[in-house]
Amino acid sequence: MDDSNKRRREAMRPVEEAGGGEAGGFELAEEALVEQAENWEAGRSPARDAFPPEEDSGAVYGEADHEHSSEVERQD
Repeated sequence: MDDSNKRRREAMRPVEEAGGGEAGGFELAEEALVEQAENWEAGRSPARDAFPPEEDSGAVYGEADHEHSSEVERQD
């Protein structure tokens, strides 16, 4: 890399680190996310890092038997 390219990269480094530039730093954030997710050397594993399964509460969910309303019904 020649000296002018090196100076330009060094000058743009703070802008890139702050999220400036193309797409507001999305590419840098996405790259960091992928690197973090695929960092097997640091002991990362999707199976080991996953949340434990939720326990079944045993509750039965459905509609209410009767809706309560404060509206007064008029009979004509």
